[in-house]
Amino acid sequence: MRFEEYFLEQKNRHQEDLFYDPLMDGAYITGAFAAAIVHYSWEGVYQKNEETGQWEQVNKVSQNESFKKWLSIRPINRSNLLQIRDKAEFFMRRFGLLNSLTKELAELSTRYFLPKRQSAVSDAEVSFAFSRGYYDLMKFLK
Repeated sequence: MRFEEYFLEQKNRHQEDLFYDPLMDGAYITGAFAAAIVHYSWEGVYQKNEETGQWEQVNKVSQNESFKKWLSIRPINRSNLLQIRDKAEFFMRRFGLLNSLTKELAELSTRYFLPKRQSAVSDAEVSFAFSRGYYDLMKFLK
């Protein structure tokens, strides 16, 4: 199952209480994207060695240069969402955290992220949707 299918399933279940505004979709997807970058930063990215047939770790990020450290000092609110999404993509590219899931989430974050300046969504609701996306990605990975 791709994460987009999981997201759409969640969206259908919680249309009225969580995904009632496109900004909430963007916050949820951005939270999931951030979670993937944090996860693969610490766990590393593995690729299959064609010669040996073994899986080898090709990239892992140290604590000092991690996205998690950068994210921990940022408030999660509507004005920072785009910056968080852009920084997640920056870390994905800089540290080679490219796999099918991070690529999918990067693409989804551009497709579903439709920030509306006149949206009635509060910062608390944005923060909740971001957190929900972050933790739902962890459930999805299990």
